[in-house]
Amino acid sequence: MIFALAIPRTSQAQISFTTESMALGGGGTAYLTGFEALFVNPANLYIQEKNYRFQISVLQGGLYYDTLLPIPNSLDRYNHFTDQFTIFDAQSDVKTLESDDYESLLNRNYSSLNKTKREFLTEYDFYWFGLKWVRPKRSYALSLRTRFGSRYELGKGLFANIPVEKNNSMIVDRSFSQKTHILHEFSFGYAESFTYLNGLLPQLSEFIIGIAPKIVLAGSTFEADYTNWYEMDSESSLWNQKTAYTQQTSGILSGYGEHYFNNGSLPSQSEHSFNDLYKPAGIGIGLDIGVTYLITFGDDLSVLRQQNEPTEKSLRLSLSITDLGAVYQYKSPYQYTSETAEAFTSELESPSETVFTGAPNEHYLFLSQFDDFTNLTADSHNADPFDLLLPTSIQAGALFQYQAVKVVGDFSYSLSDTPFNHKGLASYIGVELRPVPYIPIRGGTRFAPEMSGYYSFGTGIETNHFDVNMSVLLKSRKIGPTQEILGFSLLGLKFYFQ
Repeated sequence: MIFALAIPRTSQAQISFTTESMALGGGGTAYLTGFEALFVNPANLYIQEKNYRFQISVLQGGLYYDTLLPIPNSLDRYNHFTDQFTIFDAQSDVKTLESDDYESLLNRNYSSLNKTKREFLTEYDFYWFGLKWVRPKRSYALSLRTRFGSRYELGKGLFANIPVEKNNSMIVDRSFSQKTHILHEFSFGYAESFTYLNGLLPQLSEFIIGIAPKIVLAGSTFEADYTNWYEMDSESSLWNQKTAYTQQTSGILSGYGEHYFNNGSLPSQSEHSFNDLYKPAGIGIGLDIGVTYLITFGDDLSVLRQQNEPTEKSLRLSLSITDLGAVYQYKSPYQYTSETAEAFTSELESPSETVFTGAPNEHYLFLSQFDDFTNLTADSHNADPFDLLLPTSIQAGALFQYQAVKVVGDFSYSLSDTPFNHKGLASYIGVELRPVPYIPIRGGTRFAPEMSGYYSFGTGIETNHFDVNMSVLLKSRKIGPTQEILGFSLLGLKFYFQ
């Protein structure tokens, strides 16, 4: 399919973290038709692939987690993942980099000769419940979802004093940036056939529109950007160094930031729990909208909605815009900006002695290894509330379905730079086969040169009354798939009722 031909510069991890979508490479703009379509393309709520009146789902979701160094043990990897949404304890042990670790780290993350930065992502979606009900002319749905996103970028110079040629200059990039957001979303929406356009074409087809407004409560928020850039001056043979730092936080994370910049160290972490990080610190609204053009062929008459006949032979073309909106961060906001410093030096500091895992507040300890960070001079700091955009993106997708075979492809273009997506284009492709009607076998991949590659696989049991699915993402390198798990969803449970 043409979707496989687009090689994006930057991307997001997934369009959807449901079990089915993850198994198909991460797309789903034209594929998802259950309650999850609220967050991807609400128009697909109108499409039925089973004969039912009500769909109910509880406690499902998926996660994605990339790391600087490989973690071969699955249990250790899961424990490292849970550390990403637990406030970092300044008294805890951190992994010290051995001499062999540096070579492994550089080969794994900075193999390209002109690569100065590497981006990492930790993300999960958890659907507390989802409901969909089908009426003769419309379909409705509602759902409650919590999603966590932490995206950080590490300069190569943090781990090696190896100059990189860029724009005819030799540079060492020790920059650091991280964004961590937590969103609780209650979405409700509907889809219906757009009757004004359906009669314009002779075949059995429908234009379907869907809309899903949502209420958003945000947990504690953290965003930091540290610039530490060395550029070789050709005349003096000295390094021209530029440093600057900005940070904004809300909720319980603000107290730690204020304490660090006032005292140079972090306070005890014991007074705050996991739940404190998720307590509302902001409120906002959002909107997801979508359009799907559904063409059926052969003996498929499902567009006529006769006795809720399921769609089995079709071509779907879909377009959606998701996460239009913003969140107002009002609880304990804190913003800090340092002065921008510029100086010439003949030597570079030693690289980091420890690994960075991405936990909230971990960056204070990680960056304090370098005098340039500990010697920051404040330019301004305040407690003014601030707004954050939702991760707005545009999706386009296609699905060809002929009974037991589905081929899907998606593009996603991100309009905002958030922990959940990075500005730029992404593409996904996947295939679903059913050797027997109730056992799907799915596979797919994502095209994202700036992020870890992976291959996805999934299966499950899907009957007329319930579905149970699972999926896994396996990291890939130039040599092909590995056994390293980047993401998974172990349970996607849905019930269907007449």
